[in-house]
Amino acid sequence: MIFVPLPLFATLCLTYLLFHMVRFRDMALVSNQAFALLVGLYGLQSGLLSVRWGYDVQALRLPIGMIAPLLPVCAYLAYRTLNGHLTVISFWPLGIVALNWAVLIALPDVADFLILTTFLGFGIAILRQSYGENGMLALVRLTEQDTAHSAMVLTGAALVASAVADLFVIVDFIRTGGQNIGFTVTLGQSGFLLLIGIAAMAGQSGVSEMETAAITETPEAQEEAEAIMARLNALFVDARLHRDTDLNLRRLSRRLGLPDRAVSQAINRTQDMSVSQYVNTYRIMDACELLKETDQSILQVSLAAGFLTKSNFNREFSRVTGLTPSQWRQAQV
Repeated sequence: MIFVPLPLFATLCLTYLLFHMVRFRDMALVSNQAFALLVGLYGLQSGLLSVRWGYDVQALRLPIGMIAPLLPVCAYLAYRTLNGHLTVISFWPLGIVALNWAVLIALPDVADFLILTTFLGFGIAILRQSYGENGMLALVRLTEQDTAHSAMVLTGAALVASAVADLFVIVDFIRTGGQNIGFTVTLGQSGFLLLIGIAAMAGQSGVSEMETAAITETPEAQEEAEAIMARLNALFVDARLHRDTDLNLRRLSRRLGLPDRAVSQAINRTQDMSVSQYVNTYRIMDACELLKETDQSILQVSLAAGFLTKSNFNREFSRVTGLTPSQWRQAQV
C-alpha cells in the first residue's frame, strides 16, 4: 500500500530533524524551543497518520483531529518568536485551538471544515508577516534573513495548500464516500508535514533572550530618519559593526537605543533597501578594500568582511559592484 511508507518516511525524517535541533541548537532560547515543538508536533501527526491510514485504526481519528489545529498555530507563534518575546496577548491563537477542540467533540461533522479554515487563516497570516517591513525578523542574523524569509513563505504556502487538500478530502467524501482519501493523505498531507518540518530548520534565533530586553521609546517624527542614519553610518565606518557575523536587526537597534521598527523604517526610507542589503553594502565596501590592499583569498576576505558563506558573499558582491570578486580584483590590477 502506497500510503504506509510515505507517512512513515516523513515521521522518520522529522524525528531525525527534531533530534538534530535539540542536540545542536541552544534550547535555552524561546525561538529554538518553539521550532523544536513545531517539528515534534508535525512528526507526531505524521506518525499517527501512518498508523491511522496504514492500518485503518479508527481510534486515532480524535487524537489526529486534536493535534491538527495546533500545527498552524504553532507555526504562526514560532515565527512570531523570531521578532522577540511573546506577550500574553500574543497567545490569542490558542483560543482558536480551543474552539476547534470544542467543535471536534460537540459537532464532529463540522470540525473538518473548521480545521481547514484554521490552516487557511494562519497560512495567510504567515504569508502576510513575510512581506514588507514585517518580513525582517529581528532576532535572525542578517546573513540568514533570506533563508529564514524563504522558509516563512514556504510554511505559509504549505499551510494554504494543506487547506486546499483538506477541501478536496471533504468534497471526495461527499461525492465518492472517501475513495481517494488514502492517496490524498499520502501525497498531500504527509508531504506538507515533511515540507514544513524541513522549513522549520531555518527558524532560529541569532541572539540570547537577554539581548531582547526593554528598548527605549521610539522617535515618532519621520524627519529623524536622517539622524538615525547618521548614527548608523558612524557605527559601520568607525566601529566596523558590519564585521559581526551574528549581527541582526535587534542587536543593531539596541546599539542605537531605538526600536527595531524605527531603525528598519529609517533604512527603508532613506536608502530604499532592506536592512540586510544596507549592512551587506558596507561589508562589500570593506571586502573591496581587502581585495585591493591584501593578498588574502576570496574566502578569507568574505569571512573578514562578515559573511558566513562564500555563496552569499558572491551574490551580494555582484549586486553591489556588478562584478564577481575575482573580476573586481583583476580590474584593480
